[in-house]
Order: sequence, then C-alpha cells, then structure tokens
Amino acid sequence: MANEFRMNVVHIISTLNIGGAENFVVQLANKQVEYCKVTIVSLRCTDDHENYKAALRSEIGHVELDWKPKYNPNQLWQLNKLINKIAPFVIHVHLHNPFYYVFALSFFKRKIKYIHTIHSSFDNWKNVLAIVYKLRRLNNNILHVALSRTIAKSIEEEFPKLRVATVANGIKSHVIQRKNEEIKKIWNGFDISPKEGFRFLAIGNISDNKNYKLLALSFKALAEEYPDAMCIQAGRPTDKVLTQELKEINASNVFLAGPMCNAADLLTEADALVISSIQEGMPIVALEAMSMGVPIITTPAGGMPDIVSTATGLIANNFEVTSFKNTLTKFIQLSHNKKRALATSAKKLFKERYDINIAEQHYKIHYELE
Repeated sequence: MANEFRMNVVHIISTLNIGGAENFVVQLANKQVEYCKVTIVSLRCTDDHENYKAALRSEIGHVELDWKPKYNPNQLWQLNKLINKIAPFVIHVHLHNPFYYVFALSFFKRKIKYIHTIHSSFDNWKNVLAIVYKLRRLNNNILHVALSRTIAKSIEEEFPKLRVATVANGIKSHVIQRKNEEIKKIWNGFDISPKEGFRFLAIGNISDNKNYKLLALSFKALAEEYPDAMCIQAGRPTDKVLTQELKEINASNVFLAGPMCNAADLLTEADALVISSIQEGMPIVALEAMSMGVPIITTPAGGMPDIVSTATGLIANNFEVTSFKNTLTKFIQLSHNKKRALATSAKKLFKERYDINIAEQHYKIHYELE
C-alpha cells in the first residue's frame, strides 16, 4: 500500500523484562519496523540484567518512563504529552497496567487506532472488560485481540457489543544460545538419581496463575512410580509466600532454578514442556517448545486446548493432582515412536500457524482496516 511506509506504531507495555508478552512485543516490533516507524513505550523501569532490550533492532525507538506501580493523573498527562509528540497512527497496548491508561486516552484521542492484545485468559480480564463494556456507548474505540478462538468466544458471549478479533501468538523459531555441554551440565547439576530419566521443564514466574503447587504435588505423587522423573522450574520467585509453600511440599524431583535467560534452551534435553497453569492465553514458551519439536503436557487452561491436541501433546482433564499426575504418567508410557510423532507434529504445526511472520501479517491487516 502507498502509505505503509508512513505508518507510525506505538506499543505500550509495562516493562521489557523477561516474559512472554514482552518477548512477543519485541519480536513483533522487529518485524514491523521493516515497513513503518515503531516506538515501544515501557511505563516502568526495566530490570538491568534480565530483559529483552538487546534484542530490539536499532531502528526501534524505546522510551522508558520509569513510573512507580501506582496510578495518578500526572502519569496519564505525561503519557498524553508523549503520544502528542510521537503522533502515532496506531497504539497497540499490552497487559493490564498499560491498558488502563490507554483506555483513558482513547476517550479523547479518537483519531488514533487502538489495538489491545489480551495475552492471558478470559477470566484474567473479565472484570476489566466488564467496565469497558459498561462504558461502550461512550467509547468503543478499542479492538480487543484474543490469542485463541476459545478466549475470543468467551468475550463475545459475555460482552457481545465489544469489538473482538483473534490473532494467534507468533514468534520466530527458538535459537539456542547455550552450548550443548552447558545445557547438559544444568540438567545434571540437580540431585536426582539416576541422572538419565524422564525430564520435564516448566518455564514461568512463580505466581498463582502458573499453579506450580499442582506441578509440585503431581510430581511428588509421580515419584512413587517413576523415581527417575524430574522437573526443572525456571522463573522468578515473584510470589515469596507461594515459593515457600512450594519448598514445603518437598517434592524431591522438582527443582526451582530461579530466573534464567533463554530458559527454552533447556528444552533440547527435555522430554516435554509442562504447563500447570489455571489461567493462560497462548504462552510464548509453548510456541518455543513447538518450534523445537518438543511435546507439551498441559492443563486445559485458557487457550491451551487450541494449540495442544492429541497430535502435539497431552491435556489433563481438569486441574486436580490426580488428573495431572495421570497425564504425566500417560506421556511417560507412550512408545518412542509415538513421542517422536508428537514432536514432528508440533514442529509442523508451529510452521503452519505460529510463526511471527503470520502474526505480523494479521496485525498489519487490523492496523490498516480498523
């Protein structure tokens, strides 16, 4: 199109710390800057060590406002002045904290196009969307983009007048940063015997949504039948109380490894990725696993049933320990050929549906049409 090189896009997000939504924003922006001007505005200060800043292409502008996690009118005024200066064609907002500010801006900056990606489950956004729905006659300017059809359908049924679309998450295939010897050393560095057993990986910060108590209790039960099965959990201990509770469960085959850059590297030595969440959208780590041909074992949270099928992994029936433990057991008991077939199907499905180029093209259409 004649105007595509003049398109000016602003992404607004809390930080560029390590996380699924942050990873997606950086990868999407890196593609978009090939044909338009792109600025990322992060509202709070990004961690000095664990972040995605180095992954940003040099042509992308990055403005860090260094706000404290507290709402006040001065912050809204500061953001308004910044938007006036950048003069974007599209504001693309991500996560809860930035959405509140962008929703306020959308009342009086009506010439801008607004895209809101819902990176988590419907339940996680239900209360916020209920407020937006009540105010829709005053302001229905935002297109809410769900990551899966299941999540979009829930929004449409509950809030039928909101503007909703579906764009599946997308990333580039994970590029392994560590040498194979280093990855093996990490896995072998945990105290479990024998060293060569069934290996599972869970990636994500310790929070209620990730439901790692289910993970720990399930693996503790699994150890009675399969003592050589182990799971590494990589992520920040953001909830200190929950982290202590996980330690008190005392599952000898679950290891809390803490935050880790490029944690998906460890999937090269894992039999499967494990997702125990009670709320999920379409987690980036699941797509990283698929891009590497690693099967997924998951709860039926959020958009997970949309990306995991009997051809690419296993889904527990519910969120109970017995169900999740039985799903782990079922995977372990699969034949080598069946596990290899799951890996092949996962990699094929990633290429067909979840490559970052596909997501970028879908967003480009919404930017131009909305």
